[in-house]
Amino acid sequence: MANQNAGSNTPREWRLLAEGDLSVAEHLAATMSPIPTAAIAFHCQQAAEKYLKGALTILGEEPPYTHDLVLLYNLSEKYRPSYVSIFSSCSIITQFAVQPRYDFGLNLSDDDMRLVLVHTRIIRDFLKKELPEFFQDNIKTT
Repeated sequence: MANQNAGSNTPREWRLLAEGDLSVAEHLAATMSPIPTAAIAFHCQQAAEKYLKGALTILGEEPPYTHDLVLLYNLSEKYRPSYVSIFSSCSIITQFAVQPRYDFGLNLSDDDMRLVLVHTRIIRDFLKKELPEFFQDNIKTT
């Protein structure tokens, strides 16, 4: 049964899940032909969501059960105003939470898919700089 309580995961668990989703997206982009752009966008959104939820746990906030990256951004930004630098990445990626799973009429070009990958990496790299403890295996929450 799926865990409906998003806040019950540890920061390390969120990070590992995020890294897995991003790795899947990168693998699909590098090895598949034709490139499954919608599936890659979905995994990117999932990675960004899990990175943001894990970061929230580091900041002492229980992440809500949501796929909305802008909501997760808003919750995080109140603790760290520097999050403003990832707002546009969150806005771009959030639309790929569910729609790509039902790839009806989604015309996502290879260039668009690469852009989603870039924005996912921007979020990850920002968090590595802003919350380096999130990327260590001995994470402690505040």
